[in-house]
Amino acid sequence: MICDSTQAAHSESGQSGFTLVELLIALALFSLLVTVLFNNVQFGLQAWKHASARAEYVQHMMASQDLLRRMIGDIYPLYAIDATTGPRIDFDGSKDVLSFLANAPISANTGGRFRFNLFVERRSGEDDLVLSSIPELALSQDTPMATRSVLLTDIEHADFSYFGLLAGERNPQWSDSWSKRSEMPALVRVRVAFRSGDMRSWPDLVVAPRITADVNCVYDPLTMRCRGR
Repeated sequence: MICDSTQAAHSESGQSGFTLVELLIALALFSLLVTVLFNNVQFGLQAWKHASARAEYVQHMMASQDLLRRMIGDIYPLYAIDATTGPRIDFDGSKDVLSFLANAPISANTGGRFRFNLFVERRSGEDDLVLSSIPELALSQDTPMATRSVLLTDIEHADFSYFGLLAGERNPQWSDSWSKRSEMPALVRVRVAFRSGDMRSWPDLVVAPRITADVNCVYDPLTMRCRGR
């Protein structure tokens, strides 16, 4: 009887344990499971990083386009007299540079108009889209009053064009230049291209200046120009 009970105990003890082969198989399966889970987590982190970067790029594009839309829409067509060309609008646009007058930016914490310059700044191996500003009545050497904002970095190229009626033409059309004209362009377009493989995109920004006449100009028939200018 004693022998039978001892054998039964040993039998129950052997059935409740694990063999070395079973333990190795369990460890291998656990390692495989951990590897699969780690790869899934790593893939999820990479996807989250790409999505976050994409969202940040899109938000930056929208902010830059919104800023330019407001600035170009608020261009003030200051009427000026040029000694050589006669009356003209204080607006100078080329394919690479856009210079105009508009209301002071909010960051300036002041009133009045500012002169803005939108241009491509070319550096070694990298081009940036830059917007600079200075008060209308400030001297060019008043650098503390000037501001400079980089809207886009590392672009392939950017160009500006203008829609309106050109001299000698009967129908309005797009042009790469709008300088020393007596009227504002009907539309201003800003195009930006990025390098191959860059995930950023820039839909063509087309803005119509809202102000078409210099309402601050009081015409003086004697001088044939605005009073005080």
